[in-house]
Amino acid sequence: MPARTGKQYLDNVKSLHPEIYLNGRRIAHVTEEPVFAGPLRTIAEQYDIQLDERYAGVCTYVSPTGDRVSRSFQPCRSRDDLIAKRRHFKLRADHTFGMMGRSPDFMNAFVLGWHTNAPVFGELDERFGENARRYYEHVRDNDLFLTHVLINPAIDRSKTSSQQEEPFLHLGKVRETAEGIVVRGAKMLSTMAPFAEELVVVPFGGIAPGDDDYAVVFAIPIDTPGLKFICREPVAPAGRTEFDHPLSSRFEEMDCIAVFDDVLVPWDRVVVDGRPGSRDLVNRVLGNDPSVLVVNGARSLASLELMCGIAVRVADATGIDGFLHVQEKLGDLISRLETLRTLFYGAEALAAPLPDGTWVPYLPGMMAFLMQTAPTHRRMVEVIQILAAGNFFYAPSGADFANEELRPFLDRFVRGRPGISAEERVRLFKLAWDVAGDGFGQRLMQYVNYYSGDPVRLTAGLYLGADKREINQVVDRALAGSEAGLDIPLSPEVLRMAPPPPPTRPLTGIYPAKSQPSS
Repeated sequence: MPARTGKQYLDNVKSLHPEIYLNGRRIAHVTEEPVFAGPLRTIAEQYDIQLDERYAGVCTYVSPTGDRVSRSFQPCRSRDDLIAKRRHFKLRADHTFGMMGRSPDFMNAFVLGWHTNAPVFGELDERFGENARRYYEHVRDNDLFLTHVLINPAIDRSKTSSQQEEPFLHLGKVRETAEGIVVRGAKMLSTMAPFAEELVVVPFGGIAPGDDDYAVVFAIPIDTPGLKFICREPVAPAGRTEFDHPLSSRFEEMDCIAVFDDVLVPWDRVVVDGRPGSRDLVNRVLGNDPSVLVVNGARSLASLELMCGIAVRVADATGIDGFLHVQEKLGDLISRLETLRTLFYGAEALAAPLPDGTWVPYLPGMMAFLMQTAPTHRRMVEVIQILAAGNFFYAPSGADFANEELRPFLDRFVRGRPGISAEERVRLFKLAWDVAGDGFGQRLMQYVNYYSGDPVRLTAGLYLGADKREINQVVDRALAGSEAGLDIPLSPEVLRMAPPPPPTRPLTGIYPAKSQPSS
């Protein structure tokens, strides 16, 4: 089956009957729930983009079946493949201005990693490697929209999964049957679950010794019996208009707790089954493809481009862009944006193949890029808040502009500098409020801060995993003084990725330090 249209996606969602709970009630039909109308429409547009004649060459490729499918499923076997995927990811991120971190192409790239890592999954059981490969092909050939869950509910983080007050507060395997494994417990955080067709389960963050039962990896249909999703309160209630809420009315990603009430996972959907040795395998390989870094980077760049533009336009609309301190703030944002652009595209320019032939961007550069996106996002929000100041609070609604009695007063008193109409100014500040003031923007900032995990551990891991040989050699030459003579190493014409030496100190596990094994 080739890449789908938005209508085909919506028709399939209508045919599903997942257990979705919102504000205490079960949603009978997801496609008829007003709160979900905006994001459903946006996801459908994401599918339509890939078949638009202007973008089909960017967004699709010919799969081994002969069908044109989403390019996000394409393995990167050359630099050209990597560039083509980046163009695809950036186009789709630009459609949502980077406001949707879990658009369809994200999970497509994720399950591509199951195909890549199938031999690793097969180490436990050759069936599991084949299951991983077949599932990737199933998602690719049916162009499915997936959600996933990775982390455990934070009930008592001082204890491992098996040490919790109840044995299956965290998701784990209860038993095996002839049909498959039965799992029980909860996982977080299933973003976009109400709109998804299938659920992927992968433990993330490290599994403690003795917790093999909790090392389960699998994928199931979203309406599998016993699977329930409990939504958080919407940050964009039903009825929001695009005039008043230009981003949140279209792009809210619903987050859910996934509850597994003795769910049967068929054997052909199991990738890791919780047997002895499962913990070591899951800790060794998450299973996602390196192109997940690219799709995350494209989304981050798209959102920062929008936010930088909003800051510039806010200053212009109110005539404050002539003040030196405002220019300094805007110059700082532009500098940060250009630095990140250079890191993102530079990592692509320095791409190289892994031993298995998969081309990846220069990983130290990509990790540096990802580590700097959250601080830059926070600074852009802060600057927008500073520049907008009280202007946020006199932004009449679209209904006020439609009132013939009020309109003359609005046109006179709510306009911006010469050339900026009242409606143009108000629309701009409502856009700014969506990213810098409203619950939608606050949820996005929290997501950016933590979607990859604990930023402290991630940054520490960047240090521990870095190849420090070159910078240590520089220090050695400086310490040698004049005795070093003119023995100055030439920088390489082309920077290549070389595997760093093993860390001199072990990484701190994600599970509690007190339970960290000594070896």
